[in-house]
Amino acid sequence: MTTDFWQRKSTAFTGCLFLGLVAVSLFVIRLAGPSNLMDDDQERPAAYVMDVVQNGNWLCQRDATGDITSKPPLYTWLAALASLPFGRVTLPTLYLPSAISTLAIAWLILAVGRARFGLAAAFWAALTYLLSLVAIKQVALARTDGLFSLTIAIAALLAYQAWQKQRGWTWFWLAAAAATLTKGPLGVVLAAGGLLAAVWEWRSGRTVPVKGPHWLGIALFLLIAGGWFALAYHKMGQPLINKMIRQEAVEAVSNTRGDLIGSEFYKPFLYFLARFGPWSLIACLGFWRVMRRPAVDPQERRFERFLLCWFLVGLVIFSMSPHQRGDLLWPLIPPAAWLGGREIARWLSGVKPAVIIPGTLAVTLGLVVVGILYYRQAAQTNVYYKRTQGMQQLAATIRDRVGEQFPLTHVDDPFALQFDLGTMRQAVSTERAAELLRGNSAAFVVVGDWSKLKKLLGTAATSVHELAGWPASEQPFVRIVSNHPRLEWTSDMVAAWGTLRLEIEKSRLTYATETEFSLRSEDPHGAVAVTNESEMPRRVRARITGNGWTASGERLLAKGETLRVEHE
Repeated sequence: MTTDFWQRKSTAFTGCLFLGLVAVSLFVIRLAGPSNLMDDDQERPAAYVMDVVQNGNWLCQRDATGDITSKPPLYTWLAALASLPFGRVTLPTLYLPSAISTLAIAWLILAVGRARFGLAAAFWAALTYLLSLVAIKQVALARTDGLFSLTIAIAALLAYQAWQKQRGWTWFWLAAAAATLTKGPLGVVLAAGGLLAAVWEWRSGRTVPVKGPHWLGIALFLLIAGGWFALAYHKMGQPLINKMIRQEAVEAVSNTRGDLIGSEFYKPFLYFLARFGPWSLIACLGFWRVMRRPAVDPQERRFERFLLCWFLVGLVIFSMSPHQRGDLLWPLIPPAAWLGGREIARWLSGVKPAVIIPGTLAVTLGLVVVGILYYRQAAQTNVYYKRTQGMQQLAATIRDRVGEQFPLTHVDDPFALQFDLGTMRQAVSTERAAELLRGNSAAFVVVGDWSKLKKLLGTAATSVHELAGWPASEQPFVRIVSNHPRLEWTSDMVAAWGTLRLEIEKSRLTYATETEFSLRSEDPHGAVAVTNESEMPRRVRARITGNGWTASGERLLAKGETLRVEHE
């Protein structure tokens, strides 16, 4: 009876729908809860997506500080493509690549596991994957880790298929290129780690050699991954090498405390036990069975050994790295889920469907509730959750008083504030902010370290007003300060964004990118002046629309040059 239940096509279809429902529910629940954009270094990926959508920087992106991205752009591209139809980046579009990756991994576990271990093992493997802290966090996270896990899983399975057929390596290299464009060349190593199972098979006298041509696949890999890097280098130059290669190489051998390779080798396995718990304990039993009691069927044995080698090779790599973070282990969770799911299927092989179905629903609902309570508790105690909510509140205040496009100058405030305002304006130094505040035109500066700015202002600090901040009831974490007494549009305003200085006269800003500015003026004397303060030439465009008139201009500005647009 139980065997018949798992062999029905309707069971497979229902299981697929159920997994989809669980994944979508997790995504909706996370979105409905409090945002944690300031946690887990999500602000920088958010800024990269904004840089693409607003500034069109598809090849290589910068964050709000002007720093070049340290990761390849596949995640950024996907989130930007999801955002373009809406005209702006939102939390759902920012998280969508991770949400889709989470669901895709679950379905991949189900489909491949069904072919190798049977539907029961595949379903439990996919469900335990979704009902873990890994998936609950990954489904709404603005980082590359979820997409990296998906691309590695696809590449690893294609490597296994090519090993068994002794051909078809081109598809593996294409998937490896996608993994490399997500987080770098480590994806190739992680995806190919399972091929050590060929050595294991050889030692047991049942070898299937790793054969087949690779030249076309390698050529395509170099064309895709290397081609992007060459184009990005052509645009960005040496700073790209310094950030993506030199800095990443330093992090590979030492962390911020100076610890060397292997100094914290024990942490990744503890992370695995905790982040994938309680299913990690069942997976460990599955690891033991592969080593001590391998499957009799040769295809099943080779696949289970491939999964174990995939996990162990990745675990050794992460254990040697001095840069430890629990999320790094996510590409190793699918093989663990497969082997753990097979153990659960063995335990439940004699249980009737009348017990399995309500039991599965109850456990799923219970663990989802636990996940909700976990994140609700985190929202009440985690400082990053509180600060993210604070930036949302401050953004709402700004939006209500002066609108999203108000010309704020950002110094060291969190990017979460700009994200909620829908702007992407590069920050400036404290010194430049102090210079603006000493001027005659109204300057509105968003600052975190007010004491440093106040010190630089000297006696001029007495004429600077605190207009808004968060939290309002205690020492503010972020302030808006100005040489004007109110947060409002004025006839003469000045702002600095990165290396550009913007002076607005009798006009209001309606839209801005890093090089293009649109304004609206009800006064025939409205004007805007954009000055390039960098060493490099900058091409800028400006346009003012008034009552029956339009003025526009475009110019390549050398250092110190100004483009002024006004009604003639």
